[in-house]
Amino acid sequence: MDRDLLCAQLKQQFDTFPRQERTAASFILDNSHEVAVMSMRDLARLANVPPSTMTRLAKRVGLSGYDELRELFIASLRGNNAYGPRAHGLVQLKQRVGEHQVIEDMANNAIEQIQSMCNPENLDSISRAVALLAGARQVYCLGMRSSFGVAFQFSHVASYFAKNVRLVEGAGESGVMSIINQTSPKDVALVCSLPRYSRRLITLTNYLHQQGVRIIAITDSVTSPTARLAAQTIIVKNQTPSFYDTIVPAMLVSEMLVALMSAHSNQDAEASVTHTEEKLLGLGEWWDLD
Repeated sequence: MDRDLLCAQLKQQFDTFPRQERTAASFILDNSHEVAVMSMRDLARLANVPPSTMTRLAKRVGLSGYDELRELFIASLRGNNAYGPRAHGLVQLKQRVGEHQVIEDMANNAIEQIQSMCNPENLDSISRAVALLAGARQVYCLGMRSSFGVAFQFSHVASYFAKNVRLVEGAGESGVMSIINQTSPKDVALVCSLPRYSRRLITLTNYLHQQGVRIIAITDSVTSPTARLAAQTIIVKNQTPSFYDTIVPAMLVSEMLVALMSAHSNQDAEASVTHTEEKLLGLGEWWDLD
């Protein structure tokens, strides 16, 4: 059995299930991508049924239990998002249409994603996120793997005018120790989490959420693991003709947030930025300004 066959079976037998199992089956069918990334208890909590219901449902359709059911969704997710076949497809695309067309396709794809990002809901979320950032005691920036660049860019630019922004980079675990020992409900965490979702990032975000830290999530779906913990969620797309997903829209969001944060600053942003520039000039940091 695979995921598609299981979903077909759930639909076919739906009316024969007891009430709670119908509720569980309905949630699985409507949120199939969640099954691969969530524990049985978390999934049951969102579906508003006891965890044992998930086990009973799995057995009712001929599986050994919830773990086997979940493995079908994990296998499907791996197949759909595997980079290897996508790399092969990119090679075929280049051979078929040529390099210039691939370049144009990637550029046009990024433009379309940026345009779709600027919808009213996202713009409102960005504005509310800026208000949270501007009023925070501390701002923690988190991103793992390819998403690290998004968190780094926000932290780097913010450091020109803000003294309360900290990049959690995990080198030697120093970043992780800072959020374990120093967080407050007055703090905000800017988290970038795109598929494939980093398990470690989700763990850290969940910890911050439990400590009362307000989460701003830059992610691909309102049902992503970090979005469910977020006070504000900003949705970006990340599909690309390349084999590897893009961070261009997410990077643009981070730049929008830091630009607006500087405009909302209670301190003299111009003086702070100028003072930082003078220090960097004194260090001889920029080759082209010697």
